Amino acid sequence: MPSLTPLLANFSAQELQQLASFGDSRTFQADDVVIRQGEDNDHLYLVLKGRLEVFQGVEGPDLSVAVLEAGDSLGEVSVFDPGPASALVKAMVESEVWLITRDSLDNLFAANPKVAYRLVSRIATCLSKRLREMNDKLVDLANR
Repeated sequence: MPSLTPLLANFSAQELQQLASFGDSRTFQADDVVIRQGEDNDHLYLVLKGRLEVFQGVEGPDLSVAVLEAGDSLGEVSVFDPGPASALVKAMVESEVWLITRDSLDNLFAANPKVAYRLVSRIATCLSKRLREMNDKLVDLANR
């Protein structure tokens, strides 16, 4: 599994190989659904190749809210707090993702706590950055 994502930056080849053994690689064709909004999800996904589009809809048509490419991640919250997915994610082109479930992450902790801790620490950093960005956007909206 190549180190394409900031979550895996500075992991050694041996650590990446160990991570890969606890997850699963899946290929999706254009228009395939990767995650369906409202369905239970407990996976962390790393985009290895291709492009995924993220849609959200509450009432009315789904709106495109993001495009994810190789190196991006999604599902970070779901791996810690499993529940209904907050968005629909579809492949835009043939795409490959690596995913790990919450149970597999627990197994990784038992097998190699150092690697698991580094991954979880990176996830927490990613989520913190996203939270800061959302806070900034809310402040900007409130000040308009």
